[in-house]
Amino acid sequence: MNLLLLRLARQCGFATLMVLSLNVSVAQKVTNPVSADNKPLITGELMKWHKVTLTFDGPRASETDDNNPFLNYRLNVLFTHKASGKSYLVPGYFAADGNAGETSVTAGDKWRVHFAPDVTGT
Repeated sequence: MNLLLLRLARQCGFATLMVLSLNVSVAQKVTNPVSADNKPLITGELMKWHKVTLTFDGPRASETDDNNPFLNYRLNVLFTHKASGKSYLVPGYFAADGNAGETSVTAGDKWRVHFAPDVTGT
């Protein structure tokens, strides 16, 4: 079931269009879907070959839920370079509270994707 589709016309230094789709393999009510008003937190250097991380607020989930975010959800972000038309579909992942590596938290609403662009954008 396709729960949401978000189009962001945001300039990120390397791409002008990102499409986020979050799919769940079993039907469930999403209490905090990503919306067009929910802009991702972008961290990293916006330069060619430098890793950029996008963190979205998405549906709340837990590693211990029957509907496991690692097994039953799929996050894909499409990065498209406006000038060349080159596109990359990059898989993302459930990031719990956004700092689970330090906090060992198993639940949260952060969803994350990493990308290292091979061209610069305007």
